Amino acid sequence: MPISQDLLRVYETGETTVVGFGEAEMPDGLDIAQMRDEIVDMLRQNKSQAIAINLGGVNHVPSAMLGLFASIRQAGFAVHLHNPSRNVRSLLEVTRLDRKSTRLNSSHA
Repeated sequence: MPISQDLLRVYETGETTVVGFGEAEMPDGLDIAQMRDEIVDMLRQNKSQAIAINLGGVNHVPSAMLGLFASIRQAGFAVHLHNPSRNVRSLLEVTRLDRKSTRLNSSHA
């Protein structure tokens, strides 16, 4: 089974594909290259221009996952990160993933 199907839940496809992690924490040791390829293929198949990732319920983001967000952006897709916890928001700000073509939206001000 593809990695992204074990971890990600796809809520909507189209110009913007909306995905989330449910209540699952992001595990360390993911095959990020495979996950990136699966996500990019999904975005291309759906003719999406952006991916919206709901981070609600996620309190820890492994460094490899940060690389995943950046590599999706480098593949030519806008990345919108929604509902990060305060810890995740701080990490995104430190790594500057809250800038450029990554949009960060949160109710955790």
